[in-house]
Amino acid sequence: MSNAKYEAHLIEKLLPLTGMTEKLSFGAVVLDVGCGSGLRVCRLAEHFPSSNFTGVDVSLDAVLSATQAMSLEGKAVHNAAFIQRDLCHLDKSWTDKFDWVSIFDGCHDEERPDLVLKEIHRVLKPGGVFTMIEINGTSNSFNDKQEIGLLSAYLYGVSMFHCLPVGSNSKDALCVGAMWGKERAVELLKNAGFVDVQVIPTPFFAINVLYLCKKASQ
Repeated sequence: MSNAKYEAHLIEKLLPLTGMTEKLSFGAVVLDVGCGSGLRVCRLAEHFPSSNFTGVDVSLDAVLSATQAMSLEGKAVHNAAFIQRDLCHLDKSWTDKFDWVSIFDGCHDEERPDLVLKEIHRVLKPGGVFTMIEINGTSNSFNDKQEIGLLSAYLYGVSMFHCLPVGSNSKDALCVGAMWGKERAVELLKNAGFVDVQVIPTPFFAINVLYLCKKASQ
């Protein structure tokens, strides 16, 4: 998804679906996994100064770019930080730390999305919220063609020539690709320990859906 889409819809349309708006207003601890250029973290940090935001990415270039982005339009962002980290091995001190963890259109690119999801579950506070934006696939290529027509060919093409190569660089890679679909995604979320898994339409992100789930309260 483009930065323009995030600019237009992150705060006004996507955030209300997460149920986190009030919590962020009073003060929450938030992690964005696969933060990329840091746009999401910076926008949220500017909008919710009482909360603290961390972006984590495996790419050092992304983290350096995100750090630079903390001074957007001359406005310093003091409640955000960016860290380079293997997403399958997040900081051990983060166990039960975050009120909200998000990942945007990136879980399918991971070699071991199952391990990434288990790490996300570990670092969530009991009762914490995890949200995942992903492509709206069905886990079945025939059904995808029936539901979204020719667009499915484009999405499978992107998956084949970008997502699968990116996520296939280890012998134990799951190789899920962008079109892993709702059935497979929900299965991995539940296997990672998440509860109350919901799949929510996002008409403002035409090709995506929002997965909303929680870590069980203790």
